[in-house]
Amino acid sequence: MDWVEEKMEKIRIVIRNLPIKKALLAYLLLAALTALILSGATMRICEKWTDILIERQDTAPVIVYTTEGMYRIYEKNHAGLTDRDRKVQLLLEQVMYWCPYLYATVSSLIFGALFYRKRLKRPFGILEDAVDKIRQKELDFTISYESRDEMGRLCGSFEEMRKNLEENQKEMWNLVEEQKRLNAAFAHDLRTPLTVIRGYSDFLIRYLPKGAISQEKLKTTLKLLAEQAERLERFSGTMKSLRSVDEIPFAPERRKTSEIKSRIQGMADALNAAGEVEIRYRHEGTENELLLDEDLLMEVLDNLLSNAIRYADGRVELETKEEDGMLYLFVSDDGPGFSEDALKNASKLYFSEGTKEEHFGIGLNLSAVLCKKHGGRLSFANRAWGKGAVVTASFALTKEI
Repeated sequence: MDWVEEKMEKIRIVIRNLPIKKALLAYLLLAALTALILSGATMRICEKWTDILIERQDTAPVIVYTTEGMYRIYEKNHAGLTDRDRKVQLLLEQVMYWCPYLYATVSSLIFGALFYRKRLKRPFGILEDAVDKIRQKELDFTISYESRDEMGRLCGSFEEMRKNLEENQKEMWNLVEEQKRLNAAFAHDLRTPLTVIRGYSDFLIRYLPKGAISQEKLKTTLKLLAEQAERLERFSGTMKSLRSVDEIPFAPERRKTSEIKSRIQGMADALNAAGEVEIRYRHEGTENELLLDEDLLMEVLDNLLSNAIRYADGRVELETKEEDGMLYLFVSDDGPGFSEDALKNASKLYFSEGTKEEHFGIGLNLSAVLCKKHGGRLSFANRAWGKGAVVTASFALTKEI
């Protein structure tokens, strides 16, 4: 029994996979064969009844019941059949003449409907549902039709189209999200340089008219202002040509430790002049020549400082350290520190907690990307003593271009 069922299933699969033209021809042949069989059977039956009528002509008299209640036997009419038998004979002749046309029409309609139900209805329904879902911009579904005929190939083509649309939609969504991320990163990274420029500007406005600034200090301050303005110009030009944060260029150059220290100290002094919090900076290590992308370092420092200042109660500490071919940047504050959730998710895009909804995780996420680009990483912790958070950024000093 299992063998028979297996063979029947194979036959059904073969029939199901027939091309539509061949399948339609097969259904039409079946309709014609059915009409032929039924027509032949009907004609045989009509011929049989005709034979019966002829036999009745030879053997059966005509019996009529008269109004007087008496039976009389009359001679048969000139045609040899009674009027009723003649009408029956004419009807049988009409049936034999028209039955092939009737059966052909009915068989064609029945087998046509069967062909549509078996071969077209389901794939049409699948495609119609797919079109409706695509029209509603719902692409999280699968188009599946197991036949290998034209409708199966059409459903397969629709499935490929759906996958392409889904991929394009995801790519477009990612592009939009990446552009939002890039714009947010750009706006976020403007804060610290603008704060530095404002701090030095306030410093000059306050002390320059009094003559309380030496020429050397004025020269240094103006140089730092020019560096920040140049950095902003360079950063805005770079961001204009980027499509995503991951495309931020990595261009390490040789820098002396003293140059890095001077830039970080200058930024700390300017932020101190702005008066938001007290910033202290120290460096651990000797004078060396570093292979470093200074712009990436300063971007990370900007972001970490911006976050630390936002959460600090009154003091932020900066520290740089060289060790085993790495440059470490430590930024700590005396704020409330990281929660357990923040320690796990602080660098995720748009993460935020508490009342700092404007933060959205942009700065730390961007910093993590830049550290990774420089061969390092970003890590988070709370101070071992007292309150406050510590963020550590590392940069590989031996990473080549």
